[in-house]
Amino acid sequence: MAKRERCERCQRPQALCYCARLSPVENAWPVWILQHPAEARHALGTARIAALGLRDCLLKSSQSQDLTQPFASAADSPVLIYPGPTSLPLQKLAPEPRRPLLFIDATWRKSRRMLMENAWLEALPRYELPTPPPSRYRIRREPKPEAISTLEAIVHCLGLLEGDAKRYQPLLEQMDRLVDEQIAHMGEEVFARNYRREED
Repeated sequence: MAKRERCERCQRPQALCYCARLSPVENAWPVWILQHPAEARHALGTARIAALGLRDCLLKSSQSQDLTQPFASAADSPVLIYPGPTSLPLQKLAPEPRRPLLFIDATWRKSRRMLMENAWLEALPRYELPTPPPSRYRIRREPKPEAISTLEAIVHCLGLLEGDAKRYQPLLEQMDRLVDEQIAHMGEEVFARNYRREED
């Protein structure tokens, strides 16, 4: 069987490439994404949508037990967007000078391990999002109702800091299309059995 060629940018088969649908949006706050290697293999990972859909976005893979931060552009120290007892409300970041916003793209369990294994991550100033709207990423079970995808966290964060959430909606609409395609591929019965929430 011939190997299907993949798009170099979105890493999807050429027939399923979505690059032409995305017109990169100018984001005022730089976005950095540290991705667990396992997430890079997900066909429906949302971090790549952010990397392709934002003008100022860096996506880097993290190997276990990295001791130095992998982002070459480190003139400005980033802030980590991640919940926890030491995290400050995101609203306190809004009046500060703009700095890169760092998001971890991983499952909750793996993201906590990445924090423990990377001293530079643990040392960053940390901010957390206010309660987000329900997740639109319908094909992954989350450990708690307020959990959202990486892309949703980025869009929610930028919308709050910049006061203009609507300009980032095309990125979420692209995610919606990919999710709908996957549900159609698996079939409604499989989706309902494995992913449908009780309240749907």
